[in-house]
Amino acid sequence: MILLRLIHILCGVFWAGTLIFVVTFLEPSVRAAGPEGARVMQALLRRHYLNIMPVIAALTILSGLDLLRRVSGGFHPSWFGSAPGLTLTAGSVVSVIAFAIGVFVMRPATLRIGGLMAEAAAAPEGPPRDAIVARAQALRRRSSLAARWVASLLAIAVVTMAIARYLG
Repeated sequence: MILLRLIHILCGVFWAGTLIFVVTFLEPSVRAAGPEGARVMQALLRRHYLNIMPVIAALTILSGLDLLRRVSGGFHPSWFGSAPGLTLTAGSVVSVIAFAIGVFVMRPATLRIGGLMAEAAAAPEGPPRDAIVARAQALRRRSSLAARWVASLLAIAVVTMAIARYLG
């Protein structure tokens, strides 16, 4: 139980903390830096940021599911009607939604941006290059919005996990 809690808490802190940091500080700073900011994003990709985060998130969710099973007496229905049960369930649901948005919206958009920017760098000046950059900008907005949603949902999950044991 201790190891399971450590995995859940450490991975959850890393996942939520990283996304909140990215949304609050990194992404606006990268955007403000213009072309130099793209180098920072490329360095993050080289360090496998977009591959590591889904693994950390999955470990958080899977360990949380097992913790939920244990604390609920094997998913006993009556426990889920209690204040702690409802609170932990809400936190679990928003975590899964955050994971889905991250994996199916944010990650693919961010990966595609890198490819488009490399394509734009190789393209000659003019309308074709401008069209590629415009597609990359649209994906950047999509990725940024998705990241804000993920960070917000994870903040909710953190709050629910922190208070659930004190309810009821």
